Amino acid sequence: MLEEILTASRSRDGDALAELYDEHAVWLAPEGTLRGREAAVAAHTAIASDAVGWSAPQQNGARAALRWSGATGARGAIVVEIRRGRVIFAASA
Repeated sequence: MLEEILTASRSRDGDALAELYDEHAVWLAPEGTLRGREAAVAAHTAIASDAVGWSAPQQNGARAALRWSGATGARGAIVVEIRRGRVIFAASA
């Protein structure tokens, strides 16, 4: 599942990401809590659009950190929780 997320992130494929997120997904972001698949995928896609590199995921049970780097030297991570084959929670850092 994590490799599918990374593949969709690298290719900036919003449709593929949408298939991986639960319809009730929650995303914690600096601007506040986003709710629902559409909002979570929009947040993920916005990050992916600026990312030029993705590191191998770091996983602990149902949670994982997906680290990215941008062309301008920016770095960050998307932390996800996966249950029943779908991302139910994500947060950007």
